Amino acid sequence: MTDPDRERETVRDVERTTTVVQTGGDRGGGGGVLLAVLVILVLLAILYFVFSGSFNRAADEVGVNVNVEAPKVDVPDVNVDVPDKIEVKVPDVDVKTDGDGNKAD
Repeated sequence: MTDPDRERETVRDVERTTTVVQTGGDRGGGGGVLLAVLVILVLLAILYFVFSGSFNRAADEVGVNVNVEAPKVDVPDVNVDVPDKIEVKVPDVDVKTDGDGNKAD
């Protein structure tokens, strides 16, 4: 199988040509990345010192003994007698209703 058009050279007309020229103005420096790495390292160092307990070691070496005597408070002896059963008397009130539970005046 041979292609009869293979040997013939074809020329195509170009309607549009796009040329991309990069002058280097869009390239960013490494300052932002360097700053981000530096911030992460500082945060890791702070977290290490806070959570490792190295700030709380000062009290381990010092013999701190605090004895505070509580003040003596004299409270009088109060005898409270509470009755076993409390009766509440409700006065009899004659209330007229209209049959639906509403008061009738």
